[in-house]
Order: sequence, then C-alpha cells, then structure tokens
Amino acid sequence: FLKSPAAQEACEHLTKVLGTSPLLLTELDLSRDKLGDLDWEKLSALLMDSHSKLEKI
Repeated sequence: FLKSPAAQEACEHLTKVLGTSPLLLTELDLSRDKLGDLDWEKLSALLMDSHSKLEKI
C-alpha cells in the first residue's frame, strides 16, 4: 500500500472484510506497506473486535 486514495480505499475494504467475515486469519503482515495513521487506526480496531480472529498485525 502507498499513501494514496487507492491505498486508503483498499485498507477500508480490507478492514471491512476482516471485521465482518468469519475468517480464521490471526496474523496480518503489513511490514512492507506504508499505511497512514487512519489506516493503522482502523486495522488496530480489529484487534479489539470480538468478532475478529486477528491477533497480530
């Protein structure tokens, strides 16, 4: 991801899918991606969501 409108839209879709789908994904490696503060905020919220299996970003 880059800091661009397309990257922000992709991050929104990603957080939506991870937050609503019963995926077994527990780790998400974004170490190569450049995300903005708002993107990280949205992804971090998934760690607190009881419906999400995500444990580590």
